Amino acid sequence: MRILLLFSSSELGGAERSLCRMAFYSKKIDWQLATLCGEGPWCDWVRARGYEPLVLGRSSESSGLMLTSFIRLFWYLRRSNVNLIYVCGFRASLVLRFFKIFSQNINIVHGVRWNPDSNNLRDSLFRLAERLTYPLVDAWITNSDIARQTLIQECHIPASRVYRVYNGIELTPKKIIPVNKRPFNVLTVANLNFVKGHLEYLHVIKAIVRLFPAARFIFVGRDDMNGLVQKAIKNLGLSYFVKYEGFHDDVSPWLREARLFVLPSLNEGCPTALLEAMSYGIPCVAFRVGGIPELFANEGHGILLEKGDYEGLTGAINHLLKDNLASSKQATIGLNHVFSNFHIKSSELGHFMAFTDILTKKIS
Repeated sequence: MRILLLFSSSELGGAERSLCRMAFYSKKIDWQLATLCGEGPWCDWVRARGYEPLVLGRSSESSGLMLTSFIRLFWYLRRSNVNLIYVCGFRASLVLRFFKIFSQNINIVHGVRWNPDSNNLRDSLFRLAERLTYPLVDAWITNSDIARQTLIQECHIPASRVYRVYNGIELTPKKIIPVNKRPFNVLTVANLNFVKGHLEYLHVIKAIVRLFPAARFIFVGRDDMNGLVQKAIKNLGLSYFVKYEGFHDDVSPWLREARLFVLPSLNEGCPTALLEAMSYGIPCVAFRVGGIPELFANEGHGILLEKGDYEGLTGAINHLLKDNLASSKQATIGLNHVFSNFHIKSSELGHFMAFTDILTKKIS
């Protein structure tokens, strides 16, 4: 089975990391990794792991998607024995649907990595487009049940064509430092983006440092907000307490030193960052949005708060920083939970079974 895993962008985000790591691990599928854009961080990251990506574009920005990228893709498909295209990216998937009008031999699986249920313009357009063009797509794969239900109920896609496969992790860190022996570092790994909630979270941090001055907050991720978060850190007088580390393709040095992991996102799929944090024995706090509740089978795996409950978020962080017993217990439970339920082998098997089912239906 040969699958083309196609991304709209050459940036390196959570979707690119989790899906590519699964492809690297896979023994059941012959994967070709590709981007419709030009050279970028994702390309370097893939090459550093011994794989050569297919670079179809000339611009590193997703806004630079050009007709020439799709022409190169078309000629690649003509020359290669690809069973299906697994595409991540809304605009790219739309263009591929029009390709299918002229070439029924193209099998398209759309990877949906977030829950498109909000009233913002992007999600509204997404749902409309899916309702109008879904006959041109063979299947969808989501990484959460809640996103799967949105596609079925809001986009009117037949349930038999929507598969759910959770993200998985392979990391097995050695010599994990007990959480109560680590510095009071509160880590957030997420690209700086309005939907990730950094700006609102800074006001929580301001309250926390009054209650617990020893706490230090670390942000790791690409800046998609043109320095707005850094400016807010300075304006709120938090420069001593909050450090923005920028983008790093390896976040393990910060995971090893973190005492607590906080993801203040206001919309999510099933973030691999939470799974990685649990695998390093870090207690986690997040809002009950998207597929996050599906990662925590019970309250012992992490603290879940209602979206926008910043008072509760303040209390949860303060509690886990001060109560070594509570944080150590949650860290141990979370670590065992993630390796029992979210190993990368399960993700690989889930994709293999989904693709096999999709191709079997096509033949029959």
